[in-house]
Amino acid sequence: MNNISFDVSGVFSIIITYNPKVDYLRRLVTELAMQVERIIVVDNGSGNVADLSVLCGQQRHIQLIALPTNMGIAQAQNIGFNAAKKSGAEFLVYFDQDSVVSKQFIQPLKNAFLSLSKLHKVALVAPIFKDERHGFFYPLIFLNKYGLRRKVIPTGSEVQPIPISIAISSGTFTSVAVMNAVGGMRSDFFIDYVDIEWCLRAGRAGYSLFAIPGVCMLHSIGDRSIPFLKWRLVIHSEWRRYYRIRNGFFMLRLAHVPKILALREVLINVVHQAILILTQQNKALQLKYFLRGVRDGFSPVDRP
Repeated sequence: MNNISFDVSGVFSIIITYNPKVDYLRRLVTELAMQVERIIVVDNGSGNVADLSVLCGQQRHIQLIALPTNMGIAQAQNIGFNAAKKSGAEFLVYFDQDSVVSKQFIQPLKNAFLSLSKLHKVALVAPIFKDERHGFFYPLIFLNKYGLRRKVIPTGSEVQPIPISIAISSGTFTSVAVMNAVGGMRSDFFIDYVDIEWCLRAGRAGYSLFAIPGVCMLHSIGDRSIPFLKWRLVIHSEWRRYYRIRNGFFMLRLAHVPKILALREVLINVVHQAILILTQQNKALQLKYFLRGVRDGFSPVDRP
């Protein structure tokens, strides 16, 4: 990772925002400014969009696309992709608004993507993730042909790329050519399982995915978390829980999603929601969104 020269040509970063903390976003775009050719911020109808406009206006090579309402992360990513493609992008790196990157983040991913592409049909390369609040590494997931998971927990000392089957979208490096071949994100999913569904679709099309252990990104998932036995349960907002429950059932009916994986997600979501209903003060609201998610999860799934 030492003595890396930056070749920003053709690399566009796409950042999706929704009521972001402006200081966090400023930190991200400042680090990215020297590492990519262009930054596209797609805002999902934030109340502080005026502040975002000021921030983006202060930076070089930043385009702000302000959507009138919250159209979901999937549609915002598609809009960002189309804008990047129209502007001549060759490579893409997706980010959430609260992502934290190092000064040498993009180039190692680009080098790895190009190098691995000589040997494999590569969909994306991803960093390893370290929790910004608690300091642990998030596990990497590889699925066998039946959908059974093999979990690898990075130590931060690994050197070789690690094959994976799924990756969260923030920090992932891919290309316009791959996106054209695999297709965009499912806008009907709105938020949860958007990245997982895309990764599984790419895998079904014969693509490989890799985590690059030499590239680490700080990340925080969920509004907050609570301890439960030996785990920490992430607590999202009630509407976010709705999409996770509903989309879990959607995944169950997609041919490219292994049934064992989908059933596991549905079961975990149900158990998770039961714990929230039992432990949280807003029990009625938690139950309401759970029942709505189950109901809508059995509605028709049409490719948008």
